[in-house]
Parts: sequence; C-alpha cells; structure tokens
Amino acid sequence: MPEVTKEIAITRMDCPTCVVTLERSVLKVPGVTKAQGNYLKKTLKVTMDESTPLAAVEKAIEDVGYQVAYKKYSSSLSKLMGLFSRGDSKAITSISDGDFPDKVLKSQKPVTVLFSSEGCPSCRVLKPQIKALAEKQAGHTDFYDMDVTHTESWKEYNVMGLPTVIVFRGGKPAERFGAMLNVGELERALT
Repeated sequence: MPEVTKEIAITRMDCPTCVVTLERSVLKVPGVTKAQGNYLKKTLKVTMDESTPLAAVEKAIEDVGYQVAYKKYSSSLSKLMGLFSRGDSKAITSISDGDFPDKVLKSQKPVTVLFSSEGCPSCRVLKPQIKALAEKQAGHTDFYDMDVTHTESWKEYNVMGLPTVIVFRGGKPAERFGAMLNVGELERALT
C-alpha cells in the first residue's frame, strides 16, 4: 500500500526529552511506519499508509499531552487537560526547596521524588501512574512531586531530563529513573 508523509505542527512541545514519548505513541497507530519529532521546529513527521486516518494520529498525539497546532481546542477540553496534568492527590504531594531537607533527606523511610514540570507532556502522562503506585505504597514510602521550574534543589541531583524519579534511602539517592521509566521497575525497587 502506498505511504504518505505528513508534517504535523505541535503546540506545547517544550521538552526535548519528551519527543521520544510522542514518537512512541504515534508509532502504535496501525499503519504508521515512522514518526520523527523535531523539537526545534515543534513538528512531528509521520510516515503512514495512505489509508491510515489522520484523526488516529492526532488522537495519539493528544493522548500523551500534546496538542496539534492546526486544531482548535475548546476551553473545557483545555481545563480537562489541565486537571489531568495536576493530578492533585494526598498520595503524592508537591514539595518546595524549604520542605526538601526535612521531608526527603531526614526521612526514616524511603522517599520517592518525581522531578517534573507542568509544561512537560511526558510528566503529565507519568503522574497518574506514580499516583497509583503512591496509593499502593501508602505508609511504606513517601511520594513527592518537585516542579523544577519553581525550585532549585533538583540541581544538586544532576536532573538533566524530565521526568526524573529518584528514590532516597537514608537521605541519599539510591535509585534513579529517567524519562523512559517503567513504573513496574520503580515498584520493584521499592519492595
């Protein structure tokens, strides 16, 4: 079957390490043979069978928190996406630089810190998974979310890409997971 290549403009592509998540999501669409993101141009070049519906590709883009530049999104959808990104939960709490020493470094039990940013689509996709794990681990491990755009503590732990998850034991980093985090691996590290 003949293939076509489309270059799709993406809004909110602010995280160079998140491009891989976007590409992987689109590659799951039946008929898509290649997906290549360009962080600088904020585009995604997709090669697919000509019978592959563009709407399926757009949905895969939206499923990981990005928006297609040529589509109009209603304010209610934007609000819904915003709620999804916040993931407010008692199981995972936001932490500031001031709280970091007492809650993380002086804790007697393991502490898992998600270093993220509101503008990071991969972070928005990962947060609900971390929240579910935090609820499972309640009482055994404390979970915190540190927004790197409003804090400085993350710089001491060589956080170079988002999301990054670090498990602290006895106040020291014991396990580290990058953008391609498998939550199952994190769960095994905590048991």
